[in-house]
Amino acid sequence: MLQRFWWQSAAFSILSSSIVSLSIGIPVKVSAKPAEVFIPHLERIQQTLPPNYTMRLPSAILLGGPANEDFIDTLKVRVFASDLTPGLVVGLYTCEDSSQFCLVGTFSVSSIRSEIAQQQYAKHRSAVMPVTLAPKIRGYLLDGPLLRPRSEFSSVMWQQDGRFYSIRFAYPERQNILFMAKLMANGDPVVSSNPEFKEPPMAGNR
Repeated sequence: MLQRFWWQSAAFSILSSSIVSLSIGIPVKVSAKPAEVFIPHLERIQQTLPPNYTMRLPSAILLGGPANEDFIDTLKVRVFASDLTPGLVVGLYTCEDSSQFCLVGTFSVSSIRSEIAQQQYAKHRSAVMPVTLAPKIRGYLLDGPLLRPRSEFSSVMWQQDGRFYSIRFAYPERQNILFMAKLMANGDPVVSSNPEFKEPPMAGNR
């Protein structure tokens, strides 16, 4: 089902990407509130976030092709600890389980001290596709079709709040990935409800 959705949306996204620059110059309405699909899960997100962490989520889920609001409302939200410990992943799925066949996209936060996260960030930067997301915040786009081996997903990764943030969706959604990354970078973050202090905050953005 999801694979069919990708191909249906591909024509729209590819045509759109030809008129949108990587600076994302087209105005995007930014809201402090995460998209409605996340609202029932905010408490779990706060509880799952490591101490002293924040999570950034877009104020709208943007998908091409037939993905209207009714479709987006049916998406399933999964919240789980990241393999890049400490960290958090919020995934969107079209089915009840967490099967990769049902995966629409993910939003994640991870420690800038994680060696694996640092390697992923370096890989994104080496693609030399910088994206201006917010004042002094620059993200890096990694196109799935350009990877070897080829990936069905593209991603944007950036550093903010002393953390690494990333968004990963099927590659036909390239333009919408950029738009959602901008919404994430400019919106208000969700703050961990665990007050235990385990890791000193890192100042500055890059």
